[in-house]
Amino acid sequence: MKKVKSIFQQIMFSAISLFIFSSCLDEAHPGTYYTFEDYTIASFLEENGKYDMSYFIEIMKKAKIWGELATYGNYTCFAPTNEAVEIYLREKGYPSVSAIPNNVCDTIAMTHLLNSPYFTTDLVEGAFPSPNRLDRYLSFSCGMGPDSTIRYYVNKDSWLQRMNDTVQNGVVHVVDRVIEPSTLMLPQLLANDSTISLFYQALVLTHLNDSLERYKDETYPTPGGDSCTIGVYYHTGNEWEYAIFPETRYFKYSAFVEPDSVYHRNGIYTIEDLIEFAKEVYHESYPADGTQYDDDFTHRRNPLNRFVSYHLLEFYGQYDAWNVTNPNIVQNFDRANWDIEDFFETMLPHSFMRFCTPLVASPNGMYINRKGDPKNPPQDALHRGVRVYTPSEMPKVQQDALNGIYHYVDEILVYSYDVRNTVLNTRIRYDCTTMSPDFVNSGGRNRYGGPSENQCTGMLDGYTKWWRFSPETLVSVRSRHTWFASYQGDEVILQGIYDATVKLPPVPFDGTYDVRIGYPPMNSRGIIQAYFGPSPDNMEPTDIPVDLRIGGSNPKIGWFSDADHTQEEIRLLEKGMRNRGYMKGPACYSWSGNNFRDATGTLRKIITTQYMSAESDYYLRVRQLMDNNMAEMVYDYLELVPKTVWGSDEGENIY
Repeated sequence: MKKVKSIFQQIMFSAISLFIFSSCLDEAHPGTYYTFEDYTIASFLEENGKYDMSYFIEIMKKAKIWGELATYGNYTCFAPTNEAVEIYLREKGYPSVSAIPNNVCDTIAMTHLLNSPYFTTDLVEGAFPSPNRLDRYLSFSCGMGPDSTIRYYVNKDSWLQRMNDTVQNGVVHVVDRVIEPSTLMLPQLLANDSTISLFYQALVLTHLNDSLERYKDETYPTPGGDSCTIGVYYHTGNEWEYAIFPETRYFKYSAFVEPDSVYHRNGIYTIEDLIEFAKEVYHESYPADGTQYDDDFTHRRNPLNRFVSYHLLEFYGQYDAWNVTNPNIVQNFDRANWDIEDFFETMLPHSFMRFCTPLVASPNGMYINRKGDPKNPPQDALHRGVRVYTPSEMPKVQQDALNGIYHYVDEILVYSYDVRNTVLNTRIRYDCTTMSPDFVNSGGRNRYGGPSENQCTGMLDGYTKWWRFSPETLVSVRSRHTWFASYQGDEVILQGIYDATVKLPPVPFDGTYDVRIGYPPMNSRGIIQAYFGPSPDNMEPTDIPVDLRIGGSNPKIGWFSDADHTQEEIRLLEKGMRNRGYMKGPACYSWSGNNFRDATGTLRKIITTQYMSAESDYYLRVRQLMDNNMAEMVYDYLELVPKTVWGSDEGENIY
């Protein structure tokens, strides 16, 4: 059982819009943490001398979960004190715990229990890495108590009075309020926040609030047998793993919203002002439309509709979910020369956001549509972008709805001509776990596995947005590990006599683009034929088949070591690799001390080079040609790279 060490975490305080926020960083948090090796969660709650938690015990017994806490397992338990339960009883009008209905006790019990142990020392601001027993993610943030001491909170309101008590079957955190996730849908939650009234008016005027009402897919056929519990056992690379299929398919959303104060700072005080602002931005960004849609706010080409929909995504993401934040993965990035970046499609058709977490910025944090300057490491900004508020910076509003979440941003977020043609005129590198909302909303992306963790997330055809695949294809989203030769430590696995088609992410402007995949070659991979086209039913082969088994040292690829050559020789050798359809791995990432650029086992394959329109859809199909139902393909990352980048006089940077 893990013993938790005592550490401090640094808190940075700044005044933002009349409230004080704090960021949980890298110094120790005051307090001593203990290991109770002879206790289970149940016996710890019963025998803890400082806090009386008998009411919570009664709730857990009514929910018939108490027995689990007395046996083996690996849980995180948030245990409210009796004082916390008394507050809950008064607020809900129950005279006693015995008066709480059994189904409500079930909800309380499952809200306060996670199926993995998490210590505050393992966390960054955002969410606990896995959901609670109700499939809801709980947020983690920090702030100041009335005595000016640092405090940690779950879902903004529940203070961790005592933390990180390790017992035989997990960890216990004592909280001062019963945790109550919102039961509202995202539009209703946005309506309750008076500080974002202008954005909410625009949301309703465009009727885009109606697009945020879905939650569960009632047509989803829960996989039979042991698929949702034990999972499908499969081999990939050097490991055996289980693809656990979700029991439920969720629709979830995220909104990035400007507080009214941001609009006011930019001279926008009324909905009419916001409509005029949207016209200015989107008439320039989409000049071919002219003014013909200006009066129809529900039309997808209307400027205000475009403005609002660019703030919305079909992905659920707490603050720490948009870029890699796990310190074991972050340490693999060359952050002095390149920002940690991820790209996500938005609900504005054919648009996307560039998320990045620079090593140095003022203020620190995560930005949308920031463009760093690789000539001036550690990365001055060529374009600042907008910064996303951390949970601690947000006022004490409930951000997390039943089917989504919203975040504040500190400047106006637009898909402008400048963003499309300058900020996004870059190598667009999608980690493949972001290439379907279902990869994210199922919990597949951002699942972190330790060295012994072999649980991944299986996906069903017809219920994986932007993908379709044959019955012979196993699709699994692989958990993150530090020791994988995979970008960000995760990947999407195709296995079997696989045949899979994916809608490619959009491009920001018309032009010629490389379509590339990054992958680690291994003997267990297959031989694929790739196809490209404007629809799944209208595709052409891109080239001759690609053997994913051969490594960089094979003459067909022509990998070389930078250390053995001059810069001029490197330029010529890279040109030779490109002529063969290959590139070395990016220098921004390493695994186990091995930089991708320096390894023969991390390659990029240029699948095709095509003219692509910013207003069109494109699809990529890969079909396995070998008669081997154990063969596999790793979809690690996808690159869409305009010729303005790889064909420039300076050439493409190595990162």
